[in-house]
Formats: sequence, structure tokens, C-alpha cells
Amino acid sequence: MSSIVVRSAARAVQTRQFSLLTAMRNAGRAMESHPFERLPRTQKPASPDYAKMFKRVGSQALFFFPGFAVILGWPLAAQYAFDALEGVGVHFEWDDA
Repeated sequence: MSSIVVRSAARAVQTRQFSLLTAMRNAGRAMESHPFERLPRTQKPASPDYAKMFKRVGSQALFFFPGFAVILGWPLAAQYAFDALEGVGVHFEWDDA
């Protein structure tokens, strides 16, 4: 018997290491209706579309930073509004007598 046949028979009998992560990944791939990953030798990698990425990040920033200014700045705006209204209206003073 040749050494190649002995080696291949030994590999067939040996148990592979069980990896929970690999088993979960294979189970997830089996449930997909389409293959998730591309075949690297049959397809060229997609070139990045930097203009589209910058446009998306820029449009998100237009809402993100003013939104945080409102969320974090309302106490300062309320203080300014109440200080501006301090001289307006009826004020009651309590007598200590």
C-alpha cells in the first residue's frame, strides 16, 4: 500500500476539530437564498464609490450635528429664555411679617 493511500485513509478516519463559530456560519449560509460571498477567481472586486460614500456621510451629518445641538443645547436655550423674561410679568413678593 502506498504512503499516499495510507495518508488519505488516515485523514478520512481522523475527526476534525469542532468549531462552534464555523458551524454557526455554515448554518447561516445554508439558510440564505443566495450566496453571500463572491467567488474571488471568477469576479473582479468592486471598486469603491467614494463620491457616493461622501454624499451619504454628508447628508447624515446635516441632520446629526444640528440634532445633537438641539438635544444637548435645550437647557442653555431655556436658561436664556427665562433670563430674558425675568423683567416681564407680575412678580409677587412675600412679606416676612
